[in-house]
Amino acid sequence: MVGLAQLAERLVVVQEVAGSTPVAHPTEIGSRAGFHKGRTGYPVRPFVFNRATALDEGNTEMTVLPVTIWGEPVLHRRASEVEVFDDELRTLIADMFETNDAANGVGLAAPQIGVGKRLFVYKYANDDDVPEQGVVVNPVLTLSKVSGALPDPDEHVEGCLSFPGEYYPLQRAEWTRVQGFDGDGNPLDFEATGWFARILQHEFDHLDGKLYVNRLVDRYSKKALKQAKRNGWGVPGLTWMPGVDPDPFGH
Repeated sequence: MVGLAQLAERLVVVQEVAGSTPVAHPTEIGSRAGFHKGRTGYPVRPFVFNRATALDEGNTEMTVLPVTIWGEPVLHRRASEVEVFDDELRTLIADMFETNDAANGVGLAAPQIGVGKRLFVYKYANDDDVPEQGVVVNPVLTLSKVSGALPDPDEHVEGCLSFPGEYYPLQRAEWTRVQGFDGDGNPLDFEATGWFARILQHEFDHLDGKLYVNRLVDRYSKKALKQAKRNGWGVPGLTWMPGVDPDPFGH
């Protein structure tokens, strides 16, 4: 892995990007790891907000929400800025954490639960002295240069809860600086490296209407689009329900 000092020398333009929900890479997350080959025709359900509720330690009700699938319009357009930091936003954030946990995800962006707002949550034990779990509202990303080499099919694999059961290789920046706000409107500013940086970039892309499959090199892009067609995706109204439907990645 390239050191932070070297990465700083290769720093490129500040980009405001937004994210999709990556799933854990087999070598990174221990018991939460392990990609499984996607199944053609993964069962999906109509896009309705089924509610599976729970209480956190503060007795705040949290809801597991259905995850939108490739083809839902909110996934393919730029999300709008969050303008008000209130109880409604904090409830949304709690629901996102609960849904991400139920889905065994390492990150979840608001468009993935049908909300076109610029925020995402993450949960990943990292080596960058950043809290393992957090939310970033209205994020801005600064990236190191992305390698022009072909992605390693063993080391650079990503998956997405909105493209369930599938995974493909993709190059990402090895370092990123994240600026934004927490759920109370307090400013955030931290750096991330390696797989943690990859997760954050993946989530940020969702906020600009991109899934990771939109960034794949041609050979993998064609495979992904063919798989989406076989699965019947690419149309509005499809979701899957974490904790109810089978885990698409077999956790």
